[in-house]
Amino acid sequence: MTSRIRPSERVLTPGARAVRMLLYVLLLAAAGAALWAAPELVGGVAAKPRSPFLLLAPILLAAFVVGFAVYRYALVRAGHYHAGKAFVQVGFMALVLALLVPGSVERWRASTPRPVDLTRQLASQDPEARAMAAELARHRNPPDALRYVPTLVNLLEDPAPEVRRQARTSLVSLAGDDVGGQGPEAASRWRAFWAGRGVPFPR
Repeated sequence: MTSRIRPSERVLTPGARAVRMLLYVLLLAAAGAALWAAPELVGGVAAKPRSPFLLLAPILLAAFVVGFAVYRYALVRAGHYHAGKAFVQVGFMALVLALLVPGSVERWRASTPRPVDLTRQLASQDPEARAMAAELARHRNPPDALRYVPTLVNLLEDPAPEVRRQARTSLVSLAGDDVGGQGPEAASRWRAFWAGRGVPFPR
């Protein structure tokens, strides 16, 4: 009487072995990326620049889960694996991935500290504080700096000469050209310029 080989015991084809080896490599790479990012999480991510390794681990794990699901599906279709076992394994891995990704994305977002809001300094009673804040505004990233444009335009009429100078320099730096120029109508020209570029001004 010949013994019957169960589906899970059948010899895998060379292609299936290659896929399985690739899945092992993906899983090891995901574990390595997680270990690489661990010191950043322990040491405090707020003081460090945003690290791609905080997202690399879940990305590699997601690639492993997708590849594993396709691999198991192919084995089930070929009659080499039990469908129930494959469903439980893939479902468990998908659950782990769903629990891991939100936390990883949140840590990645927190890895870059938010810049200090300059709104209070721009409205300070101290002219030196206003001038310093107006100077700092032009060194911010454009999406962050643009929200200070209406205040900078108002500071063109500030009683302190240094505040006016720093506000004008920042506006020129952000615009790439001295659109407003000088004179009593400079603020109006700057408002019209920035309004035409979608910067909202309070009424």
